[in-house]
Amino acid sequence: MCICLNCEYIDFCQQYHFIEKKHIEKHINQYPNFVPTQVITKINIYSTNNELEIEWDIIECLSFKEKPGYWVLF
Repeated sequence: MCICLNCEYIDFCQQYHFIEKKHIEKHINQYPNFVPTQVITKINIYSTNNELEIEWDIIECLSFKEKPGYWVLF
C-alpha cells in the first residue's frame, strides 16, 4: 500500500502525481510543486489470465509527514 494516503503532502506532491499517472487516476492537483526527498517506489507485477497488471506504491519517503486518515478527504 502506498504510504502517501496518510501523508500531509499528498495533494501537492510530484511523486504522488507520478503514481496517479501510472495508475491512470484523476490527479488531485494538476500542478504539484512539492518535490519529496529520497523516495522508494515498489513496483509489483502480477500476471493473471495472460495479462500483466502493474501496481506502483511508494513505500518509503524521507519527506513523509503523517496525517492519518487524510486520504478520506479525497
